[in-house]
Amino acid sequence: MTIVLAHGLGGRSDLPVPLWLALYAGAAAVLASFVALTLLWKTPRLRGADAGRPLPFARVVDARATSIVLKGLGLVCLAGFLAMAWFGPDTSAANPAPAWFYVWFWVGLVPLSLLVGPVWRRMNPLRTVASLLGPARRELPDRLGYRPAVVSLLAFLWLELASGHSDSPRLIAGFVTLYAVVHVACGAVFGPRWFDRGDGFEVYAVLIAGLSPFGRRADGRLVVRSPLDGLLALGRSPGLTPLILVVLGSTAFDGLTRLPFWNDLTPSVPLATAGLAAAIALTAAAYAGGIRLTRPYLRKGTEPYTGFGHTLVPIMVGYTVAHYFSFALFEGQRGFDPAVADYTLVSTAVIALVQVGAIVLGHVLAVGSAHDRALGLLRAGYRTVGQYPLLALMVGYTAVGIALVSGA
Repeated sequence: MTIVLAHGLGGRSDLPVPLWLALYAGAAAVLASFVALTLLWKTPRLRGADAGRPLPFARVVDARATSIVLKGLGLVCLAGFLAMAWFGPDTSAANPAPAWFYVWFWVGLVPLSLLVGPVWRRMNPLRTVASLLGPARRELPDRLGYRPAVVSLLAFLWLELASGHSDSPRLIAGFVTLYAVVHVACGAVFGPRWFDRGDGFEVYAVLIAGLSPFGRRADGRLVVRSPLDGLLALGRSPGLTPLILVVLGSTAFDGLTRLPFWNDLTPSVPLATAGLAAAIALTAAAYAGGIRLTRPYLRKGTEPYTGFGHTLVPIMVGYTVAHYFSFALFEGQRGFDPAVADYTLVSTAVIALVQVGAIVLGHVLAVGSAHDRALGLLRAGYRTVGQYPLLALMVGYTAVGIALVSGA
């Protein structure tokens, strides 16, 4: 048996309510949250990186011993994974490495980052190895922005969703080895800043950590804060929007491949590659369209594409939870025994409720974040009507997301 990268429900009949009702309920929840916000939230309240109350155990978290333990754990995990992927059995039916990579690591970054913040940044074994090779030799050009992270994440998503051999332990081993060599080499040349901008997995984890109640204040102190403040703090890093749209588009493509019509097309690697690219392009085009309609209402000098980019993070996380929840529960068991997976662990009704709930909650948080941001960026007199284009975009994203996880 091989790992099947299917994260949707697999059929409309799995929903505990009719699809039309789920769509109406999801859209209504987003619209109702917007109405409530316009009535009760009249001025910007979020403080972003300046918000948060210091944590009493911050010294323990920041201690050198804690850092050594986290770095050591990251190195041990990478070494163990590569050993199993390269030298273990050559099928996912007998080798747990694919489950470790796709479920324990890729999916695991979501709950890990949500619960404890950007801890992967401290555990990242590639960052650790690069730091052992000496000081940086060159400055990372600012013009690169986050493009290296986008490219590296695209490479992973192609492997997972379009390569046709995503469950091959040897292919996974080759990808991770090449990924590690490239990023360690770049980290040795450009220093730690390379991983802040170039390592797709680390940048992705930091984005998710924006929704964590734990984070760093502008003065560097470890604090507890509102997740919406954490999101606004991400807004200080322009250039992240393309990476968010790549993840959103790839998740939409993953849901698309669960639909019956996709299998009727006799999927191939070229078709899957084109489909992945098209899904990302359409997702980005929808966002660009919403921003273009919002632009006339913005204050002069506002950069709209980056100004609202961080508000997409809750949607990205909601989609990720929806598409990977059942996959993580079932296929994650293969990380212990590749031949065993108990598919009765949870019912399809529970899976459906979690999926729809994650999408709706993500959009409600996105509406709240976008509303506060809009109050600061929109011209006086247009602070309600100016939000309509992005509200329509989020309602549309909600409907598409629910439809895709339903398998309709």
